[in-house]
Amino acid sequence: MRRLAIRLGAGLAGLLLLLVLAGYGFLRGAAPVLDGTRPLQGLSAKVSVERDSLGVPVITAESRADAARALGFLHAQDRFFQMDLLRRVAAGELAELFGAAAVEFDEQHRLYRLRSVARQVLARATPEQRAVLTAYSEGVNAGLKALGTWPFEYGVLLRRPRAWQPEDSILVIDAMYFELQDPADRRESNLAVMRELMTPALYRFLAVTGTQWDAPVSGKAPEMPPIPGADVIDLRKRLPGATAAVATDSPESPWVLWLDSVPPGAIGSNNFAVSAAHGADGHAILANDMHLGLRVPNIWYRAELRYRDARAEGGQVAVTGVTLPGLPQIVAGSNRHAAWGYTNSYGDWVDLVELRLNPADADEYLAPDGWRHFEHHTEFIRVKGGADAKLEVRDTLWGPVLDRDHAGVTRAVHWVAADPDATNLELEGIERARDVREAMAVANRAGMPEQNFLTADSAGRIAWTIAGRIPVRQGYDPSRPSYWDKPGTGWSGWLPPEQYPRITDPDNGRLWTANARVVDGAMLAAVGDGGYDLGARAGQIRDDLLGRDALEPADLLAIELDDRALFLARWRTLLLALLN
Repeated sequence: MRRLAIRLGAGLAGLLLLLVLAGYGFLRGAAPVLDGTRPLQGLSAKVSVERDSLGVPVITAESRADAARALGFLHAQDRFFQMDLLRRVAAGELAELFGAAAVEFDEQHRLYRLRSVARQVLARATPEQRAVLTAYSEGVNAGLKALGTWPFEYGVLLRRPRAWQPEDSILVIDAMYFELQDPADRRESNLAVMRELMTPALYRFLAVTGTQWDAPVSGKAPEMPPIPGADVIDLRKRLPGATAAVATDSPESPWVLWLDSVPPGAIGSNNFAVSAAHGADGHAILANDMHLGLRVPNIWYRAELRYRDARAEGGQVAVTGVTLPGLPQIVAGSNRHAAWGYTNSYGDWVDLVELRLNPADADEYLAPDGWRHFEHHTEFIRVKGGADAKLEVRDTLWGPVLDRDHAGVTRAVHWVAADPDATNLELEGIERARDVREAMAVANRAGMPEQNFLTADSAGRIAWTIAGRIPVRQGYDPSRPSYWDKPGTGWSGWLPPEQYPRITDPDNGRLWTANARVVDGAMLAAVGDGGYDLGARAGQIRDDLLGRDALEPADLLAIELDDRALFLARWRTLLLALLN
């Protein structure tokens, strides 16, 4: 028995060693190629890739398409699983990797049928844009094939990675729409419930669109409405187990307001700039601190692209910054002439459309030209280890049917990302921008999630505008769900770039955004209000910028790292006073 136990132990140890070696070999085989020369089919000329001490690649190519092909190769070698998740999140295809647990998530995203939208966007792209996307996709697939084994995540999931297609890069843009916006417009839906069921005074106080903490670049902080008194809402009267008691017109009969959902986790960012007049060395400085969810790997992929382009100054482009794996573009960065960065705008980019259904035919809804039948689409969601799930989508002139509200009214959702006209590949042109004027022109044409866009140039100028398409609205109140069945109601195209909100070279030589309201008046009306962040963070940045006349890059970094909770100071004082 002792000899048998020894033999069994030795056998198990040997098996364990083999498994460890096999696992190591699998992981090692999935590591990217860092040295040597490799053929890459489709290149028009030799491309070099050098990495610095942090592993950041510098790609030198003879053409934009060659640079995109090489970048695709690198993205696949370093980040293919991340890219795969991004396209699957947008298209509602995660269950194919993760099984039944992801079906509900896929259904929520598949409702918008964004793979179909991506194909339409790709079909509308210019021949040059399609050539760059095709080169990038072929580079991705070549990089994936060049790995010794699949990326390790696929070994864990026991699934084979699927080849990249040009339309998948459009879906990566769509994934960022999901990251930065709420397609179900839960805020507008919840405000509609509050508006209907609360007293006007209470609604005005709780649904205020700005506070004394606002720090817009253009405009002033508003006056806060008064706190409602006990005659409006008596907080001492609560129903058993209630989470919120709200008074109706009769204060003697309080009731509980239940909201169906809570807003998604807030996604924010900071960016700010100083003009040359306030740069310590006589140059403009731009800082960009994009606050997206923490994840491994980091969402961004740093890179520098150098390539020949007759349209660029001197016939050469050298652009450095961050890319998003799945896209062949520098998203935020600089090109030696201009620098640019983003924060989420929190403008109003989605509307809930109330539908009047035909009493004689439940499959018809009222449109401006009369009764229309719903379009029906059956979406099949592939499920790992199970049968396909089916999702029946009812589509309208304005978008898919989303839900019924608290009063039973059927609603469709009109979301900018689901409109093929709203997404494009124009952002690539910013790599050639020579100043803030050209950078803003590209940003205003770009089809991407709508962002606060800050830019600075080598002449010392700074500017703000909105990047992404801005819808033109008419005939309804964009702050609430509305019927669009009358002619002249709804979205009526896109704001021309020359009419975009812009601020260039402000008198104080500073610009800042932090997901709060940036402007007022006509500019604010164009952007709308999708749920701005409290202005305390923006105000703290503004005060830091104005606190010194001449700033260095290190000063802007210090502002990014400023962790003082000034907004909480008065609450701390109050609580300490009460405790004492």
